[in-house]
Amino acid sequence: MGSNQDEMGRLLDILGNETRRRILLLLTKRPYFVSELSQELGVGQKAVLEHLRILESAGLIEGRTEKIPRGRPRKYYTIRRGFRLEVLLTPYIFGTSMYEPKRPMDTEKYKQARALIKSAEPAEIKIKELAEFLEEVEEKINEYVEMKQELEEVRLLTETYIENLMRRIAQENARKFEQLMEEIEPLLPKEVLNDLKRIKEELLL
Repeated sequence: MGSNQDEMGRLLDILGNETRRRILLLLTKRPYFVSELSQELGVGQKAVLEHLRILESAGLIEGRTEKIPRGRPRKYYTIRRGFRLEVLLTPYIFGTSMYEPKRPMDTEKYKQARALIKSAEPAEIKIKELAEFLEEVEEKINEYVEMKQELEEVRLLTETYIENLMRRIAQENARKFEQLMEEIEPLLPKEVLNDLKRIKEELLL
């Protein structure tokens, strides 16, 4: 749990800086060169480079080099592809999570996408089919996001009730609390277990 808290604290420190937030906001629109970011933000290039280094080391953005026919290659920055940062804030829990998709598995949708991409149809037909497929995928993602939000609410409600009930049992019967802890420990998420252990510590004081 300590490492998760450390990671959360580090992310919040990074996002707590206004210039870094502005950089991330700009990069959600399109890739930027350092000189463009400096001009857009009204901040010196040296300071912008330091902010970019911090964001890149945290895995939020990535730098890519663009070769130019004449002159030195230039580096531009983008939001890391396939990356999502979520901040969860409710009356019961506060945290951040970073999501990076792994290599796509051999799923039906993945096969469908590959087939459309490899098809030998004329470009105008192919692009329409890909656009329709993308719309379908987007709708499916939105469904899952809504489902995830609903399940998060259900989970938080259930976790809070378990903690409140166990607190009451701990106050009434310490031995029963210990027995229940042994039974439910393999079933509970780490965060809930840590909260219940804190209740046990309070009981022993």
